[in-house]
Amino acid sequence: MTETPEPLKQVAALLEGPETLEQAAELSAVLRALPDIQKQLRARRQHVVRTLHERDGTSYTDMAPQLGVKPERVSGIARGHSRSPRSTKRTAASAESDVS
Repeated sequence: MTETPEPLKQVAALLEGPETLEQAAELSAVLRALPDIQKQLRARRQHVVRTLHERDGTSYTDMAPQLGVKPERVSGIARGHSRSPRSTKRTAASAESDVS
């Protein structure tokens, strides 16, 4: 298992400790927020990759090892392509049912 990235350690801490109603509520809140956070993270990553490529001239080949992917994948990130299909039909209501 890989080490939890520092920004996610607070969320990962929700997996520990005694089972409480507060813990369940906090887990639900995180699960509801994940789709929006993922969308924002993907958009920001795309922006950063494009900026590094266009402004600084950093090649996709040079970025690939740092991102843990192949250069072709970095190119896809820059174009906004996702490896996994995202359903546009998924709504907050269906996400809520997953949390229940």
